[in-house]
Amino acid sequence: MQWPGIIGQHAVQEILQRCIAQQRIPQALLLVGNDGFGTMALAIEFARTVNCYSPVIDGHSVIACGSCQSCTQARTLQHPNISIVSALPTGKLDASDELRKEWIDALYGLAHDLALNGYSPTRMEGANEIRIVQIRELNRQLSFSMTQRGRRVAIIANADDMNVSTANAFLKTLEEPHADTTIIMTCSRRDRLLPTIISRCQVITVPALDESTLADALMQRGSHAPDEARIAASMAQGDYISAEAFLAEDVRQIRDSAVNLLRTSLRGKDFRPALTAAVHELIGQRDRQRCLAVTNALLLWLRDAYAIVQGGRRVHLLNADQQEPLERFASSFARADFDAAYRSLERAAADVDRFMPTQLVMLTTMMELRSVFLQARR
Repeated sequence: MQWPGIIGQHAVQEILQRCIAQQRIPQALLLVGNDGFGTMALAIEFARTVNCYSPVIDGHSVIACGSCQSCTQARTLQHPNISIVSALPTGKLDASDELRKEWIDALYGLAHDLALNGYSPTRMEGANEIRIVQIRELNRQLSFSMTQRGRRVAIIANADDMNVSTANAFLKTLEEPHADTTIIMTCSRRDRLLPTIISRCQVITVPALDESTLADALMQRGSHAPDEARIAASMAQGDYISAEAFLAEDVRQIRDSAVNLLRTSLRGKDFRPALTAAVHELIGQRDRQRCLAVTNALLLWLRDAYAIVQGGRRVHLLNADQQEPLERFASSFARADFDAAYRSLERAAADVDRFMPTQLVMLTTMMELRSVFLQARR
């Protein structure tokens, strides 16, 4: 049985459901992967299931009934046994060392969005850090007696947003576990967590979604056209949230902008000012998501061009609406080292993931692509 609302991730679901069905529920779980891979959606479904009064069990599979009192409360994440901690925006705490009302309201709004869609973004606008006061408040809540039967589940979204002080305070929470309580952490950057925190968790890697699964989900959940869903799935690197963001922005517009950037880099010797201006306009100062979208769009476009070089006009193209521009490019650069171009774009994506300056990454990459393709004309 599969949990409703979860896209793919059958192996991870099997691990989590087996824990519940066999009543071997860990006190601390670490789900490693992007939100768009399903880490938060899985954490929420786990919390709903362990609190269900009448779970549906089939061997080692278990899902929530969806109709009991607990499921009704969990459906909106207004359940006394379920809590969510997420990063807060930059700003000083007031003298009482308490969370601001607007932050509390924003956290409620976040929970509301996640209740409707477990693939909603888990960071509030401007948020960058989980505060130590949030961990203290979580400890205070966990120290109270439970008001409803079931199991308390505290979900720490993007646990890698904890600073050192917060992480040390949280470590004490893990070292002194509360009865009938599971803490679930999600993170995409495991290396930013304290090793002592990781060692106290059952670690489960949530992999990227494969392109076909992601494309199907985009068509079924978002009613997107098949060709656009396939392009977005290819660009998103297995991340449903990223794919939806690309579709909201128009994947074809992103691709066309990326191809125009490549054309700008291939101009004559006075190309640099135009290229610098184009990168600034397209990427902005720190837009990581846009930078990744551009590199992925270029990678897919160049793969289509190389397919034409190898197989002529009859090959299947992902960018089918770009048949003529791709054929012209393939004809002009048939001798180019396309593998070197792919490596450059893949390296750019890795650099962006390491939080290197996006404009520098993109400028460097476009210079490398210029060298690759212009060398083929010599």
